[in-house]
Order: sequence, then C-alpha cells, then structure tokens
Amino acid sequence: MKKVNSLFLALGACLALVAAEGEKIPAVYTVPHELDVLVKAGHIQGATCSEQGIYLAHQLGIEKIGWDGKLIKRVEAPAHLGDICCANGKIYGAFVIRERKTKDELPGLVRVWNEELEQVAEKRFPVNLDGCCVIGDTLYVGEDPYGSKPHPGCRIRRLGLDLSEKDVVDVDIGYSIHYGVQTMATDGLELILGNYGARADAGNPKRYNCTRLTTDLKPVQNLSFKCSEGFGLVPKSIAKRDTPVFFTVNAMGGNMQGWRKDPVNNPPRIRLDFYEYKNGVFTDITANRKKK
Repeated sequence: MKKVNSLFLALGACLALVAAEGEKIPAVYTVPHELDVLVKAGHIQGATCSEQGIYLAHQLGIEKIGWDGKLIKRVEAPAHLGDICCANGKIYGAFVIRERKTKDELPGLVRVWNEELEQVAEKRFPVNLDGCCVIGDTLYVGEDPYGSKPHPGCRIRRLGLDLSEKDVVDVDIGYSIHYGVQTMATDGLELILGNYGARADAGNPKRYNCTRLTTDLKPVQNLSFKCSEGFGLVPKSIAKRDTPVFFTVNAMGGNMQGWRKDPVNNPPRIRLDFYEYKNGVFTDITANRKKK
C-alpha cells in the first residue's frame, strides 16, 4: 500500500509544477496557517526534497509539504534540528541538543527517517552538528565548535550511511562565517555549502555565504547565493530539465519577527524558488513569484 501511495504522491508532484520542458518553474507557496508551528519554532533551518514532496526542518521538527505547497505530515524532533537531506529513500537530520538530560549526554545527534518520516536510526556525537548532505556512500555533516564569533573556514565530519565514523576535515573556505555550516546540498558531483557569512569588517569583505567543494573537500568557488534556510536538488521528474535545478527556501511576511508580531494576519508562510545550476552559476528560473 505504501508503494501505491508513493506512486500517487509522485504523480501529484509532477502535476503540481505545470511548467513544460525548459520553461520557468512556478514558485511553490505553503498554505497560510498550516505552518503556524513556526511562530514558536522561529524559522526554517534546512530543507530537502524527493518526488513525494519537500521536507522543511526547524527547531521543533519537520514539515512535509507536497509540490502543491499543502501540508502532508508533521513530526516532532528535539531542539535544535538544523539541516536535513534526502538520499536512498531516507531523510538524514543533523542536530545540536540544547536541553540535555545530564552533563554527560552528548550534544550532537544524527537521526534518520524514511520518506514517510518514520524514524529508522540515530547516533550521538560529542560535538554540535548542523548542515548535512549525502553524496554516494558518504554522509557529510557540519560541525560547530565555534559558536557565534566570526571564524575562518569550517569543519566537516564524514560518516558512512550506517552512521559509522570516517574522518573529520577542517576546510579553509577563504572567508569568515558564524557558527558551523548551516546548510548543504549537492548536484551529485560536488558539495555545496550554505554558510551564515560574517560581515565585511569581520573577515568576509566580499560577503560570501556559499561555497562549492569537491567530494574530497577541496574548495572550488565562493558565491553569494541565498540558501541559508535550506535548499536542495529537485528531481528531474519535477524539474523537467537535463540541467540540475535547485530549490531555495524563502520566508514571507518578515520571517519570525513578523510572524510573531501578528500571527493571525501574518501567519508563517514559505515560498520555494527555483534555480538552474550550471558551471557554478545559479540562474533564477522562478515564475509567478510574489512577496505575500
């Protein structure tokens, strides 16, 4: 039955984005008040997608929405869930557990769900974790030993898909950021990081917030590309293009401050925009975009 349901979800996903081959893709909007949990949770931390829909992570859990923007399912998770990624029919999430039961409880957590958001595995780690992405047989996870103070470079932990340890690598990305890597995504060939870039006077004069890396974690290019609240590669059956297409998460209505000020008339709402990706360049191919 689950396979039949997944087939219908995938068919609905393909029908939701009505762009023909090569045409611009209509922006996807969530339904007002379906994400009111964000009034308390704050904002989207990370995102991923499959043919079934889009998964939006925040401090209190995950929202699964269809490609038509409608809420499909919600699951709770410990605070603070950062980024998530989808691979091989599974959703991987990276956490820093802020409210630990004992002083000896490890702060880092990687949890794994299936696409129906049923938990299937988890493992604790001795460091704060955030951005995550799968390429091949490797799960890349961002570490945050730094906190809010601006610092150069970042640290990435590599795991097997069974969450077994591989290695930890310090990467010099050439500019300063806050915290660890916020979000990660891939086109299948390279790793793309979305960082919370520091100010120009704090070690980031060109205001970079995005970095391309090879799979062995060698920097290729730094960019300015808005993806700090989540982005991911869109399945070809949805994008209808041979060139890779990514979606990005964009908060509407003032993000968490605006939502908390007037949640009745300005409820939490998310818009997904679409970008064609080629030779390190993200080209906006979003249609029917509106601010509210």
